[in-house]
Amino acid sequence: MSMCGLGSVVEATAPYVVMTLRQLALAVLLVILQSVLEPSLGVSAVVIVVYEQLVSILILCSLALLFDRGKRPKLSFQILSWAFFIGFLQIPVGELMFTASLRYITATFQSVAMNLIPAVVFVLAVACRQERFSCSAHGLAKLCGVLVSTAGATLVVFSLSSSQDDDPSAGSGDGRFIGSLMVGLALVGVATATLFVERVAVKYPADLSLAAMMNVFGTFQTLIVAAVMEGNPSSWRIKWDGSLQLLAILYGGTVVTGLSYLAMNWCIHKKGPVFATAFSPLLVIFSFLIQTLVLGAAANHESIIGAVLVVGGLYLLLWAKSKDYQIQMMDVGGQTHLIEDSTAEPMLLNKA
Repeated sequence: MSMCGLGSVVEATAPYVVMTLRQLALAVLLVILQSVLEPSLGVSAVVIVVYEQLVSILILCSLALLFDRGKRPKLSFQILSWAFFIGFLQIPVGELMFTASLRYITATFQSVAMNLIPAVVFVLAVACRQERFSCSAHGLAKLCGVLVSTAGATLVVFSLSSSQDDDPSAGSGDGRFIGSLMVGLALVGVATATLFVERVAVKYPADLSLAAMMNVFGTFQTLIVAAVMEGNPSSWRIKWDGSLQLLAILYGGTVVTGLSYLAMNWCIHKKGPVFATAFSPLLVIFSFLIQTLVLGAAANHESIIGAVLVVGGLYLLLWAKSKDYQIQMMDVGGQTHLIEDSTAEPMLLNKA
């Protein structure tokens, strides 16, 4: 295979590999955070999020200064306003609620619930006309893929809920209800932010700088929340001995919050919001494997069947999405045009 052909293969497969690794990194962090946020330890979720964000700001701003120098478009008030709003949806609404919910629900339960993100994004994208939906074979396959993944995730949720009811160490019913509400709020925030990122990235294509701006604004907003909720200075002290706090902060800030947000924005820019969120079902599989193989948690038939449905729905959705990115031959004004992305089609037709 020539170097040119190898480069094409790497470019084509990069979004798939990057988004799969992102879900694996997030699954590891969820398990770590569940241990750190054990109620008996008295660790504040908002403090953990603030420290993570400060680490991620250092990473993203450094990368933006190195790699975006000379290619950043001119900043406008509109771009800054969008970055401020998306930062609010991603961090105070999204990450803070996800992190705080781990005090009430398990990492596996949360990872399963997060599989609703593709369904929410798909519905919002179709409603906002950012995603094309038709009654063709691959159009219906998109819908079926989302429904199958959601059904599998729901089956695992019910399976885990029934096992937690029999486990005296699990959280109370009221606690799980509060945790579920937090996750629901975070889902809406993250799904909405995902759609807005695609629109803003078109106007401001410097991915590193855009991710850094959103991170700075979101961290500033979270600091305000933390100042109100955690006025006691002792809440801000990091426990060094026998604690995973430092690992959670450094790993979460560097890999998950910093590089993962960058990867997400890059993939949304390349492939669109539905593709980027379609990999969320893998979070269930990775969390399930970590908790069963590494931590020794019990597995049952329902959760295994649900996991299979999740993966099957994911592959069905990705197959349908691949049809949108296949090169199509179109005859416009007697000339042949190549279109690789269905989301770009109206723009190209207008230019013709």
